[in-house]
Amino acid sequence: MPKGCPVAGAHAKPARAGWTRRSSAPGTADTRSGRSGRSAADAHAAPDAPGPVPGPGAGHPASGRLADVARGSTLNLAGAAFSGAATVAVTILVTRNFSKPVAGAFFTAISLFLIAETAASLGGYVGLVNFIAGLRALGRESRVPAILRAAIIPVAVTSLTTATAMVLAAGPLARVVLSGHLGHSGASLAVATGALRALGIALPFGAVLDTLLGASRGYRDMRPSVFIDRLGRSALQLLGVSVAVAVGAASLLAPLWALPYLPAAGVAWLWFRRIRRRSADSGPEVMGRTSTARRPRDVRRRNVLASRQLLSANARGFWRFTAPRALAALAQITIQRLDIVLVAILRGPAEAAIYTAATRFLVAGQFANSAISLAAQPRFAELFAIGDRRGANVLYQATTAWLMLLTWPLYLLAMLYGSDVLTVFGHSYRVGGTVMLILGGTMLLATACGQVDTVLIATGRSTWSLVNGLMAVGVNVALDLILIPSYGITGAAIGWAVAIAVTNLVPLAQLAAAARVHPFGQGTLAAAALPAVCLGALPLATRVIAGPGALSAALAVGTGCTLLAAGLWRFRRTLHLPALAGLAPSRKARFGSRKTPPVTQRQQPELASREIPRSPAPGRVTLPRQRTPSDQE
Repeated sequence: MPKGCPVAGAHAKPARAGWTRRSSAPGTADTRSGRSGRSAADAHAAPDAPGPVPGPGAGHPASGRLADVARGSTLNLAGAAFSGAATVAVTILVTRNFSKPVAGAFFTAISLFLIAETAASLGGYVGLVNFIAGLRALGRESRVPAILRAAIIPVAVTSLTTATAMVLAAGPLARVVLSGHLGHSGASLAVATGALRALGIALPFGAVLDTLLGASRGYRDMRPSVFIDRLGRSALQLLGVSVAVAVGAASLLAPLWALPYLPAAGVAWLWFRRIRRRSADSGPEVMGRTSTARRPRDVRRRNVLASRQLLSANARGFWRFTAPRALAALAQITIQRLDIVLVAILRGPAEAAIYTAATRFLVAGQFANSAISLAAQPRFAELFAIGDRRGANVLYQATTAWLMLLTWPLYLLAMLYGSDVLTVFGHSYRVGGTVMLILGGTMLLATACGQVDTVLIATGRSTWSLVNGLMAVGVNVALDLILIPSYGITGAAIGWAVAIAVTNLVPLAQLAAAARVHPFGQGTLAAAALPAVCLGALPLATRVIAGPGALSAALAVGTGCTLLAAGLWRFRRTLHLPALAGLAPSRKARFGSRKTPPVTQRQQPELASREIPRSPAPGRVTLPRQRTPSDQE
């Protein structure tokens, strides 16, 4: 998160004069240790190379990047809000119209599908976001087609193989997971087997959909992810489940829920082709030509790992980066979904239904995290690719503050009124209130760490992310196997809470030590204090004084929301809220304001020599760096 950004409020520091551009004349730059405001790519360009292409926030590149992420985040948040509401609505429809064994069997089948789909996607969407964004930032977009082939073909083959195995093994898998608990209340082994087969058929389409949406985000276009996945797929799934409820057929729940993946994959492919054509018409986007961020020598050395990985922009280099991420993504979805499967196996699908309902409101909050992360991920990749650690740090702190403002009110209210809220699924679901209390407190900690895993991956340390994820899975499974038989869904909540803490605190420490970036600043402090006081302490005090009741709760929440709105206005600059104006990045923001001729091979040497120039380029003048009092800092 760029620390020299005008939007950064109290975080902003004036850039040192020594890091600014010396002259606007072509071929004139301070090449000593790369201490020019111009990027290394610009410094080595031919004298007749085109000038800078103004982008969003051209007055200050750091504010432009933050505003660009804000626009993408705002669009994603709109889609995430709808997707989260649709997820809760699907859960309500199923729990209120079918028995708990049937609902539990449906939720367990979906959890197995999501784990298998994540495994089949091989983490290709994460690799595409980082490689496409990084290559475009360095002016090497000609390598993108090879990266696309390297990603999509293995994902298609693996997903087809996984789908075939899932369809063939649906019967034995249903018996292993749900044996001994079905056969009554409308549930049967045949229904569970049919659900798994229908989900298996949709699996390849889901894996390809995720991969194509990841490639689109590499071009910083968030619209396909929002309109196709968040809005379109979620709406069709809600419609399909509504049809199954209307006809009272439990056997149609899974097939109609899975069906939207098929058209979504086709639309994503067509949309991505359009994005590629527009990008080709607009020319390559070299961040060095729009960036004046300071790039001191130690920053470039610490971030050279991410740039070196872009040197091997081929199939082998892509999968060397992505393979650890694939396992890490599988570990993450396993942490989120495996406990539902284990509860169904060890305690029965009825308790799995209660556990799923209790965690839906908390999972709905994770959509906000995903919305901001999807918009910020390509920017993090670009910033670390060019060595702008300071910019990445400001972006990290701003997005963390936004995430806390969006999710802390939900988690605090879930902790206070969890049992009452769960009655929307049915009065027998109130026993899940303890689960909401445990996981709500844990998610407060997790969101305060921000997109910590996304930032860790953007620095090129995907192997570290893998180790962290596998460690968390081991902790989660071990605790679940120990606690679920005795404590049921409360034991599952404890196991998930510990795993969440591991997946956030460990990479947080790694980032602080290796990359020297962290999410904590005045913005995050304000983002924590405002919801904690307005929607935490105030409703709790009201409940203690006036007792439980709908009227007192509504009054406390209404007053808290009013105070929160006033606080947001008071600290709007500290929280970077002015950057949130706008709903979507314009075409100019995504592809540049005018067409730029491609950078020729003669104008663009190898990346290694661009990243760490050893001596001034021939024919260029090295100006002495003027020392200022700020250099004594």
